[in-house]
Amino acid sequence: MRRLLFTFLVTVLLVSGSVSARAEDGGKIPNLRPIMTTYDVYVGGIHFLTANILFEEQAGRYQTHVHAHTADYLYKILKWDGDITSTGKIKGDHFVPVSYRNLDTWRNKPKQTEIDFDSKGGVKTSFEPPRNDQKDDGVSLAQKRGSLDPVTALLQMLAHVAVDNDCTVTVPVFDGKRRFDLNGQDEGMEYVDETDYGVYTGMAHRCDVDFSMIAGEWKEKDQKHRFWEHADGQASRDPFHIWLASVAPKLPELPVRLESTSAWGNIMVHMSAWHYATSAELKS
Repeated sequence: MRRLLFTFLVTVLLVSGSVSARAEDGGKIPNLRPIMTTYDVYVGGIHFLTANILFEEQAGRYQTHVHAHTADYLYKILKWDGDITSTGKIKGDHFVPVSYRNLDTWRNKPKQTEIDFDSKGGVKTSFEPPRNDQKDDGVSLAQKRGSLDPVTALLQMLAHVAVDNDCTVTVPVFDGKRRFDLNGQDEGMEYVDETDYGVYTGMAHRCDVDFSMIAGEWKEKDQKHRFWEHADGQASRDPFHIWLASVAPKLPELPVRLESTSAWGNIMVHMSAWHYATSAELKS
């Protein structure tokens, strides 16, 4: 249960890739300086996670890396670290994934999920340590074909905002165990006040994102899948409300605030810092 909550919260944060700048001629995603953003996640009013996210693009390729961990005193009693890396190619207004690595370390016990994508739309998944049950994940080859890893899927949603100035779009996702769709709905402009927790106050572009479950482990009714439930226990979870805004004159729109509900309490995410990535950060 803890692994699923931590990992999925971090995945949601990855909308911070700086690709929501307005598109250049021809609907292409513009080249942007590498950027590092920091997000703080609160669950049920408790500061639960802190995540540092690096987005970099160069010569038609992209890489996103996130390192997250339980925050403050919680790290001593609920020691968890997460590292997620996604790489791929940029073709016009589309992100094309090549590899996805999710290293999840709970109390010094690591688990890793790897997803590799071939040029024909095929998807290969591996786990370390290997899964003991050896059962099929319940996702067919046809359902996996053409899907994106969670990081690339969220970047693709922001690419749609960049090209069309609208986040109404559906993106297919496979996270190694589950196949689902991310469904974006544009809700226009709203005022947000992040004075107490974040770096931005002003008008922001609101996008609501919900989940359509297609196949995979989420269908199993046990404790570890409670993240996929509504707060009232119904199947499928509540949407995320995401606000995008430019936090500096030369920056594109970035997620500055996220909200949702869960079986563990309300989820609140705030951008607490940002800077252009340093040479040392790009090498690490």
